[in-house]
Amino acid sequence: MSEVSVLGNLRSALASGERQLRIKQGFDPTHANLHLGHAISLRKLRKLSQWGHEIVLIVGDWTTQIGDPTDKEVSRPMKSRDEVMANAKTYLDQFHLIVPRENARVVLQDEWYGTFGLRDVIELSSRFTAQQMLAREEFRKRIEKKTPIPIKDLLYPLLQAYDSVAIKADVEFGGTDQLFNILAGRELQEMLGQPPQSVFIVPMLEGLDGDQMHKSKPATAIWLVDPASEIYGKVMSIDDKLMPHYYEWATELPMEEVRSTLDSLARKELHPREAKRKLARTITTELHSAAAADEAEREFDRVHKEGAAPDAVPTVDVPVNGQKDVHIVDLVVSAFAKSKTQARQLVAQKGVRVDGTIASEDTKVPVKGEPLVQIGRRQAVRVRFR
Repeated sequence: MSEVSVLGNLRSALASGERQLRIKQGFDPTHANLHLGHAISLRKLRKLSQWGHEIVLIVGDWTTQIGDPTDKEVSRPMKSRDEVMANAKTYLDQFHLIVPRENARVVLQDEWYGTFGLRDVIELSSRFTAQQMLAREEFRKRIEKKTPIPIKDLLYPLLQAYDSVAIKADVEFGGTDQLFNILAGRELQEMLGQPPQSVFIVPMLEGLDGDQMHKSKPATAIWLVDPASEIYGKVMSIDDKLMPHYYEWATELPMEEVRSTLDSLARKELHPREAKRKLARTITTELHSAAAADEAEREFDRVHKEGAAPDAVPTVDVPVNGQKDVHIVDLVVSAFAKSKTQARQLVAQKGVRVDGTIASEDTKVPVKGEPLVQIGRRQAVRVRFR
C-alpha cells in the first residue's frame, strides 16, 4: 500500500470478522464522471463488501458547493446546487460499476446538512482552532504568497469531518490528498464520544499529462464511462515511466504477474510497446470486457499502424466567447490541457493536425462544425465550440 494507517483495532477487526464494519469514502461531484484513479479505492471497497462489511459512499453535495482547498493555492469558485446535483446523479450508477449494490449504500450530505442551522455551524467550528486549519500545506502556501483565504475554505475540512460523525464510520478511505480532512474526522469523532475511525489511504494515479489525474483536468483523465476504444487509446498514450504505477494500482492483475511483467520490462526482455499493449488490454477488459478490449486494440492498430482516422474519439467543449476563429495554440491549450509553451512547441514541430491537415503557427480554426484535432498519433479529440 502507498500508506495504510491501521488505527485503533482495524487489523484485528478485519481479521476476526466478529462484526460488520462501516466503511466510508466521500466523493465531491465537481465533474459529471469518476476516473480511473477513483477505481483504486473502489476496488478495495468492493473486496471489503464481499467480506460482508457495510460500504457507505458519500456524495458531497454540500462540500462541493464550498470547494475542496486540497492541493489548491487559490480558492475554488463556488458551484450552484443545481450543477452539483446534476453531477451527483451520474455518480450513483458509476459507483456501482465497481462496488456492488449488496452491502453498499450511497448517501447525500443533505441527509444531515439539510437541517443544519447557524448554531450548528458555530458549534462545529468551535471544535477546531484557526491554527489547526492554517497548518495545512495549502493554506501555508497561500499565506506565504499573500493569497486570500476565504473563511469558507477553512470550513471544508470541518464539514467533511462531520460526515464521519453523521454515519458513525469505523473506517474512512481516501487518497493521499485527503489525509488532513480524514484525520480531522477522526479527531471530531473522539471529541463527540464516538470511537475514532481508522484511516486507509491509497495513492493518487497520474493522468495523461503525467500530473495527478483530477476531475478539474478532464482532457487528461481516463473516465470510468469512457468507451473501450478511448480507454485503450488513452492508456497507450501514457508515458512509459508511468507503467509500473499503472500496473500495480490501476489493474486487478495478481501481484506475482505484475512483478513478473515489470521485471521482464526492466531486463528489456519485454518491449515497452508490448508491455503497454498488455496494460491497455487489461484495463479496458476490467472496465468493459475482453471482447471490447480486442475490438479497441484492432481499432487502435487500424488508426496508428495503417494511418486511418479514428472512429471514436472524446468530445471536448471549448469556449469561444463570440470569437469567429480560435488560434491553434489556444485550441491545443483548451482541448488537451497543455501549457502555451507546450502547445507552441507541438505546433512548431508539426505535431498538430486539424481535420487531417498539419497546423502551422499561423493557423486559426473557424468556429464551426466539430473539427478533429490530433496531437501526434496517440491523442485526438473532437472539438465542440461553445
